[in-house]
Amino acid sequence: MTVANIRLAGAVKFSAAILFALAFGANAAPGASSETLRFAIMRNGDQIGTHTVEINRGPKETSVNMATDLAVKVMFITAYHLQFTTSEKWVGGKLVALNSESDDNGTKHKVSATLKPNGLEVDADGKISTVDKNIMPSTLWNHEVVKRTQVLDPKEGEVVPITVTDQGVEDLSIEGRSIKARHYILKSKFQQDVWYDEKGRLVQSSLVAPDGSVILYKPM
Repeated sequence: MTVANIRLAGAVKFSAAILFALAFGANAAPGASSETLRFAIMRNGDQIGTHTVEINRGPKETSVNMATDLAVKVMFITAYHLQFTTSEKWVGGKLVALNSESDDNGTKHKVSATLKPNGLEVDADGKISTVDKNIMPSTLWNHEVVKRTQVLDPKEGEVVPITVTDQGVEDLSIEGRSIKARHYILKSKFQQDVWYDEKGRLVQSSLVAPDGSVILYKPM
C-alpha cells in the first residue's frame, strides 16, 4: 500500500457522513412554489462534488428530489466516488414515500419506503421492515429534524438515534453577506454542525470526517 493509499483509507470512510448531510432547503409554505438549490461539497477547501435539491410545494403535497455526485482523487486517480439520488413525498407533514439509489464506491444500495396503515414500510436492498409512521429521513432540508430523537437513514434504510444540541443564534457569513443563523450540533453515526436561518432554511453544514478532513456544504 502506498502512502497515498494509506491517507485515502480514512477518506473513503466518510460516505455515511456525506449521505447524512445531503439535503438543503426550506420548510413547506402555503400555496404552490418550486425552487432548485445547488451546493458545492468541499473537502479541506477543495471542491469534490455537487449537491442539487429540487423542492416542489403544492397546497397538499410537497415533493423533494436530491442528487449528489462526488469524487475524491489522489494523483489524478479517482480513489473514491459517491453517487446518490433520492426522492421524498410529504403529505400533511408526514413522509408518505421515499426512494433512493446509491453507488458508494462500487457498493450499491436501493431503498424505498411507503406509508401503510400500520407504519412506514421500508424495503432496504430487499429486506422489508416496518418503522414508526412519524419517522423522518436524515435529509436536512426539513428543519423539523432538529426536534427528533431518531431518523431514517435514506441510504441503508435503518433507523438511527440522533441527539441535537442548540448552540444559539450566531452571525454567519454566506456568499459575502452576514446573516443570523441558529447553530445546532447533531450527533448520530457521526457529529456535524448545521445552521438554519430565521425562515428555517439550512444555510450551511460542516463535519469532520473519520480521516480528519473537513467537509463543508456551501451554496453555489
